[in-house]
Amino acid sequence: MSLDTLQARSRYLALLDRYGALLTDHQRDVLELHLKSDWSLAEIAENQGTSRAAVHDIVRRSTRSLEGYERRLGLLAEAGRRRRAIATLERELAGLKRYLARLDVQR
Repeated sequence: MSLDTLQARSRYLALLDRYGALLTDHQRDVLELHLKSDWSLAEIAENQGTSRAAVHDIVRRSTRSLEGYERRLGLLAEAGRRRRAIATLERELAGLKRYLARLDVQR
């Protein structure tokens, strides 16, 4: 998956929030600079005294690791399922409140 799209960036930010503690400090730092601070690979390379290719490799390996954690643990998918279930319950509750309000008016 490419980091070029807003949707992909948002997904990787969510994965980083969930699984960032499982990465090495260096991987986490590089991804945070790239994803959260929106630094380019060249800016990160210059800041860390390494090559752009090395930073690209760290980003690629780190994002693959995050995807692997999600595949095995599924925390992001589970959070999505819970959000959808809560939204459904909230809609049902709103419907019940409207129904009760109509019953109250009829009395």
